[in-house]
Amino acid sequence: MDGLGERILSHYEKYLGQYVGADQYTDGGSIIQLLGYDGVFEGCLVFATLGLSKCSDAVGRVCELICAADSDWDECAEVLMNAVFCAVTDGIRLGCGSVISGIESISEEFAASHGKSAVYFTGNCLLPEGFSDAGGCEMLTAFFVSGSEARHIIENGPESFEDLLEQAGADITVLDRPPVI
Repeated sequence: MDGLGERILSHYEKYLGQYVGADQYTDGGSIIQLLGYDGVFEGCLVFATLGLSKCSDAVGRVCELICAADSDWDECAEVLMNAVFCAVTDGIRLGCGSVISGIESISEEFAASHGKSAVYFTGNCLLPEGFSDAGGCEMLTAFFVSGSEARHIIENGPESFEDLLEQAGADITVLDRPPVI
């Protein structure tokens, strides 16, 4: 994986531009940065991990992820990174259909104010197809879902859920979007 971090950063620059901020998170072992990009989508901040790819043994693939949100950015970052470290620590395989529930235990206020209780992971669904692979590193998308949506994903699969999102014309970057279930 020599040079992978530089390739990912270059990939982000190509599709997202220059990052406007970066924070470093750790669980005492792994270190993952969260970069912020403004102006990719109107009114949104895009978060992108850098270093998750080094945790491939824990999460089942060499991957990084993005998450776009239209508000509450500080809390979004905290909740997202807590979910990411939950996956790393607990060995949760990330990919299309992965769900990490319990975000109310991370931030009760965030969960209550936005009606979201889980983070959903899927393939690239926000950016052009070329964004999907950064030279051997798969790019995932994460977004926040309600409890009913999380249950639907677990019970009926990610394809069914993503079909419902598409039928509803739901904007996954809007934290206060109503559930599609």
